[in-house]
Parts: sequence; structure tokens; C-alpha cells
Amino acid sequence: MHHKNIATFLLSCLLLTSQYATAAINIDRTRIIFPGKDKSVSLVINNQSKTSPYLAQSWIENSEGKKVSEPFTVLPPMQRVEPGVKNQIKIIKTEGINQLPQDRESLFYLNVREIPPTSEKENVVQIAIQSRLKMFYRPATIINDSDKVWAKDLKISRTGSKLTLDNPSKFYITLGYLSNNEKGNFPGFDSVMISPLSQETVTVPTSPFAKLYLGYMDDYGGLKMLTYNCTAVTCQLSAENK
Repeated sequence: MHHKNIATFLLSCLLLTSQYATAAINIDRTRIIFPGKDKSVSLVINNQSKTSPYLAQSWIENSEGKKVSEPFTVLPPMQRVEPGVKNQIKIIKTEGINQLPQDRESLFYLNVREIPPTSEKENVVQIAIQSRLKMFYRPATIINDSDKVWAKDLKISRTGSKLTLDNPSKFYITLGYLSNNEKGNFPGFDSVMISPLSQETVTVPTSPFAKLYLGYMDDYGGLKMLTYNCTAVTCQLSAENK
């Protein structure tokens, strides 16, 4: 029992340490749009450490979180980044791209794991920090529609404490803010991503509210706000946002 308690304590300390650890490898964006007309997309990674080289391991996962090599591959899958130096990661589409839906976006994830150099000191825990970015494949057939604010087309209905967000568009819509005021999110709400032509349900307070403030993420990762006027059963985009 004594050893079990120690192990639990050490694991808790490690998790606490990793929570506050700072990444050395920085990526030049927070999300990736892969246009269907392009053969590849390049990103810049920067080793912010001034003293230590790091290895950067990169790979792609599908929407279920499974590592894949089709229809995208990453070059180089592993690279050394010297202190204070910027390198590139290139995401390349393969022939398997034709298997994806061409009438809507598809979701993938780019993972970049930084591997620190081996410490010369004894009893030092090395933490490999991993960044995970959403990557949206945007087919050429819908690329001309991407400038529209599709979040404005959300159909929002309410039943008691459940708010249903219906996305009729061909694009992923990610909400980072949802509240009946501008002081903070509804309790328990963090974020929600709504797939194309689908819907998600979130929990809201049962008390009535006349306004709904909704923040969506744009292509650059910025939070943009919209305001809705609400009744007991539905919310409509306010005239000032149309």
C-alpha cells in the first residue's frame, strides 16, 4: 500500500509538471487549412530554446485519432532543430485524396512531438511535449464558398437545458464561446466542433435568456463573435450580424 501511494504521488507530480511545462518547439499557426487545389502545405517550426537542440517528430491522424499515411504524409517525419533555428514541415497529399468527400471538408490532425536532448544530470525527468493541430481538407469544389461566415447559418433550437446547434454547411464550425452574456462561457462549456451537415447538443442553464453570444473560430484561429436573439425554443441571428 505504501509503494502504491508513492507511485500515485509521483504520477501526480509528473502530470502537474507537464501541465506547466513550456514547449520549446513552436508552430507558426494554431490550425491548418489544406486547399484541395494545392499539392502541399508548409508550416514553420521554431526552436525557442537558445541552448538546446530538439528533435521534432511529426505525423498525421484521421478524425478518429488513428495515425495514417494516406491521403496525407508529412516530410520530414523526424528532424533535428538547432537552438533558435526555424525549420519547415511539409504536408503532402497523396493519390488517396480522391477517396475523401469532395463536397465537404474532412478533418485530420497534425501532431508534432518535441523530443528534448538527454540530460547529463541524474534523476531528471525529461518531458516530451506534443502539439496537436486540427487540419481541415477543403476540396476545390467548395473553396470559393469558404469566405462566407458559415457560422451565421447555424440553426439553433432549445429544449429545456439542451441547446441544439445544427450546421447545414459544408464546413466545420468550431465554437469557443457560448453564453447569455459577455462575461464568460456557460458553466461547463469549453468548446464544441460541429461537423458539416450535422448537429451537436450542449447543456445550458434552464433559466430563460433573451440573448445568446456565440464565438466561432476563423481560418486563422481567431475568435469572432456573433449575437443571437432567443425565445424559449429558438435563437435567431440578430439583425446587426446579418
